[in-house]
Amino acid sequence: MKKWLVLFMSLGLALALAACGSTDDVSTGSSDSKDKKTEEKKDDSSKKIDASKQSTEALGMKVNLGDVKIMKDKINVGLNIENTTGKVLTFYPDQGNAVIGSMQLSANMFLTDGEVGGDVQGGVKQEGVLEFSAPDGKEIDVDKVKEIKLNFGDVVTDDFMKTKAVTITVPVK
Repeated sequence: MKKWLVLFMSLGLALALAACGSTDDVSTGSSDSKDKKTEEKKDDSSKKIDASKQSTEALGMKVNLGDVKIMKDKINVGLNIENTTGKVLTFYPDQGNAVIGSMQLSANMFLTDGEVGGDVQGGVKQEGVLEFSAPDGKEIDVDKVKEIKLNFGDVVTDDFMKTKAVTITVPVK
């Protein structure tokens, strides 16, 4: 009984901490998103960029960005995807990484807000906000970031015969 109680409390704490991730003000770039400024400096020393003009396509999977919010400990990336084929495509952008200069930040799939990726059925659209965390003991110098290279991983066909990497580089002014 004690084990279940500890497990339940741990799960509750994890969910509460996940809810504290500042993704509310990051647009996914879908047609439902609100209008926003191209670049915005925040009072909390973060910077938000409208990256909605950044997109790519891999094996029939359209990948479009929304906002990118740079903070000293993480980067949040709004993303929307669409499988334009009639078949299942597998894609896990929440397991990718972001590169800023010589620093690599890993995506945290447990802190992803929304549903984006996995086995995506033909014709399905998904959106969410991905969180890329800075390595332990390191901080991002928000003012010195010139570009962010986002490596979202591979799109894979349902027969595993074709794969294509999805990478988007976002310039930061």
